[in-house]
Amino acid sequence: MSKKLFKGLHLHTKFIVLLISVSLIPLIIVGAVTLTLFQHTLESDASKLGHQLAATASAEAKSFMVSQLRILDNIAALYQPEFPIESDTAARVLENILFRSDNFSDLSVVNSSGREIARKNRILAITNKELRDRGESAEFRAVRDAGTYIGPVAVRNSRPYFVFGIQILDSRGAFAGAVFADVDARILPKVVADISKNVGSSGRVYIINDKGIVIGHPDISYVLSEKDLSALPPVRSVIENPLQIGVSARYINEQGLEVLGAAHPVSVELFDARSKNLLHINWYVVAEQPVSAVYRGAREATIFSVLFSLLAVILAGLAALFFAGRISRPIESLHIAAQQFGQGNLNHRAPIESGDEIGDLATSFNSMAETIGKAMLSLKHEEEIITAERNKLSLILSGITNAVIAVDPEGTIVLFNRAAESLTGKNSLNILGGKIQDAIKISDGTRDVPFSEYCPPHQGSQGGLVYRKNDLKITDAGGKEHIVHLVSSRNREGLHVHLGYILMFQDITSEFAMERTKREFVSIAAHQLRTPLTGMKWAVDYLLAGEKGELSPVQKELALQALDATDHMIHLVDDLLDVARVEDGRFDIEPSVQSITPVLDQVMKTFSAEAAKKGVDVILDIQKDIPELNIDAAKMEIVFNNVLDNAVKYTPAGGSITVSLARAAGAVRFSVGDTGIGIPQNESDRIFTKFFRSSQASARHTDGSGLGLFISKKIIDLHKGSISFESKKEGGTRFIVTLPLVA
Repeated sequence: MSKKLFKGLHLHTKFIVLLISVSLIPLIIVGAVTLTLFQHTLESDASKLGHQLAATASAEAKSFMVSQLRILDNIAALYQPEFPIESDTAARVLENILFRSDNFSDLSVVNSSGREIARKNRILAITNKELRDRGESAEFRAVRDAGTYIGPVAVRNSRPYFVFGIQILDSRGAFAGAVFADVDARILPKVVADISKNVGSSGRVYIINDKGIVIGHPDISYVLSEKDLSALPPVRSVIENPLQIGVSARYINEQGLEVLGAAHPVSVELFDARSKNLLHINWYVVAEQPVSAVYRGAREATIFSVLFSLLAVILAGLAALFFAGRISRPIESLHIAAQQFGQGNLNHRAPIESGDEIGDLATSFNSMAETIGKAMLSLKHEEEIITAERNKLSLILSGITNAVIAVDPEGTIVLFNRAAESLTGKNSLNILGGKIQDAIKISDGTRDVPFSEYCPPHQGSQGGLVYRKNDLKITDAGGKEHIVHLVSSRNREGLHVHLGYILMFQDITSEFAMERTKREFVSIAAHQLRTPLTGMKWAVDYLLAGEKGELSPVQKELALQALDATDHMIHLVDDLLDVARVEDGRFDIEPSVQSITPVLDQVMKTFSAEAAKKGVDVILDIQKDIPELNIDAAKMEIVFNNVLDNAVKYTPAGGSITVSLARAAGAVRFSVGDTGIGIPQNESDRIFTKFFRSSQASARHTDGSGLGLFISKKIIDLHKGSISFESKKEGGTRFIVTLPLVA
């Protein structure tokens, strides 16, 4: 759609659009690249800020924990078994430490079995009866085994806290007890509240544990309710892969705000010098900033870019209006001149308004108009000559009895004579200019012959005859079928100009009908002759058998001649019947997989004897282990009989016949070579046609129908094989039959 719209614009408008585009597109590209880089910078800065906040939170948390553990370590020193202090004094020191530190809400000292020996609480007064046994608690076992313990953040009386613990060791370094403290965890919300100031009033920073539970948040309710934020993308990522340095994502948080969040690990590592143990705590700090705040600078830059682009468009438009008129006016004048010229006004000339390239173009256009005007006059004269020649050609073609159709290389009909109208039943006025494929359907009886077959594509400089086929079928407009011979020739002018094709159709429908009638007559006559001939053969055999008395030598000779003549006539009748079946499409084979060698052996028994009577040597070259073939044995026996009969018949006494059967590439090859009269070269292309006998064969032997090789070729074709021959000028012929192996 955009192409059509742009195509319909005038040159003046196109030039304006071009100038504006040239000025605006680079500006847009530079602006887009700059904004993208600016956006990436903002995202990178936000990620760096999150990392810095995590480092700050980690440092403050570690400092807080170290200071609390140092206090507990001092208390542990008071309660070492070897320390010279009274228990009452130690209890007062413990109470003093509790009330001087705002971070402790409960302090207790336990012995080596976990039983409290001293405890002070900020609110409650603890009696000796209220001392607890912490021997089975997780924190006691952790302190006893590891030396130092920092528990998870918990909530009690609406206050978050976590338990700190440290070992008491005797002078030998053996475990003598432990000091535990409930530490107020509200220090963590205070830490993140202070850090959140770095991300602005609209942002927030909070700390989560390794399960995604909030343990430090500017809003203390998140900590007290143990808010689970593990579903947020950056939180989920760091929980699943704690080794990640930092994870940034853009998402909707639990408050429904679109934010840019970054999660970073807060690794607090505390080394206990006495137990040589390293206490490792995995927390994560998440810093969130609203997308609107992060990209505020990008939006302001975008607005500035848009305003600057609009200003550039206005300036480019004004410049385009000025230059477009000066450049497009001479071109529009040329356009008007071209329109006048196209409408046939060859006298119109384009005005020359400038001395630049456009002025040169106008000069060249006027010169071209002058030249074309003269050429048009010359072409008009030549057209009159061509029209006269075409009328002569049409007059000649109208007198030709064969249908003549001329087409161009693409198959468009350019000539259609009267005989073609008569053959197709179509008027030339309706046919000319159409495609030959649409006007005429040519069939060979089994399929439609495509245009590319009878009018093959132009190749090289070949001209003249390109296709010839007999007995094709064409159905005219009235539905009547015509049998035609088609000859197609390529029409060319010189070596490189291909003008098209000339198609000549000879209607042989009546001749074909006569031929079919003749075939039917021959078939009927052959059938009628076979019965009396069979009776005559039986009668002669009856006489020769002596059933009516002993024949005299003369009578016996005459009877034998009659028997030979009868056998010859019966063989001729059988050949005629086979030919009739071939031409009617009723000559089929019934193949089966079997050996061909026994078939050849049976035929050779007869012809070896006949060759011996005539004084002709027979040389056999039968290869062993010939594979089985898919053949009709009875039909192949006919082929062997016909080929061997010709070899014996046309080989003079003293000659020889070589019969071979061997395996070839993917086939079995049977050949019969003789030293007979040979076949003239000028008659070689007619050997396998019906009723043909070579001139040399007819001169030496008057008997013979000329049907044997015709029938043999049809049989071999049905077996999907081939039959050919080789003949020497000085005499001798070799027939080769090739049959394919079973797939």
